[in-house]
Amino acid sequence: MGQPRKEKDALEAKARAVLTYLKSGIRYDPGHLPRPFMLEFTGSPSAGKTTTITELDKFLRRQGLRVLRPQEGAEVVRHIERTSPLYNIRTGLYALEMLIDISHGHLYDVVIFDRCIFDAYCWMEYWFEKGQLSESEKNDIQSLFLSRFFTDKLDAIYFMVADTDAAMEREMRIALSTKFGETTNPKTVETLVTRYRTVYERLAPAYSQLVLVDTSSMSEEAMVLDIARRVMETLYKKAKSGH
Repeated sequence: MGQPRKEKDALEAKARAVLTYLKSGIRYDPGHLPRPFMLEFTGSPSAGKTTTITELDKFLRRQGLRVLRPQEGAEVVRHIERTSPLYNIRTGLYALEMLIDISHGHLYDVVIFDRCIFDAYCWMEYWFEKGQLSESEKNDIQSLFLSRFFTDKLDAIYFMVADTDAAMEREMRIALSTKFGETTNPKTVETLVTRYRTVYERLAPAYSQLVLVDTSSMSEEAMVLDIARRVMETLYKKAKSGH
């Protein structure tokens, strides 16, 4: 009994030495190694979201920042049909998992989400209007996605909208077909713009990170510059304040 106990004690002593080496203040203290800055973009079709994300990603990387642009959930979750709330719950959970995991690491400086938890919140409004969620179900799911454990990780959330005429002009500018898509048609665009504006008005008082940007009358250059200015001002202030 004596020898095995000594060997186990020796193993534990070595494990404590390894832990002491790894678990230093510099390694774990967010004051030394802060979490990445995190941004979410969502909004109505053809409002310029993808263009803005692409240019912002390019700009930040060229300044020397390590940027992650996770693949949008709709490009990953293809095994669930888009005919029920489960689809948008799953795409929201896909983004949420990355939000949680990446916020506890230091591989990246900035993470740009193409739709994340606020997007999932908005889609629950859609399914409630469709009659596929009860009000209590809608509220429960929305409360999950907007838990303070998650929303505190997002430094800025941009709701990008464009009115029907501007959106359809952009959508059809270089389209190979004149047929409208399921969400890129005048009626749906108008409905989605109204929904994002309504949700913004509801949530903005509680979430200072939330910004509504109407790009209807903006050129692509003006749109990108406007949001880049907003983003850099937010990140600059947080960097200067240390949190």
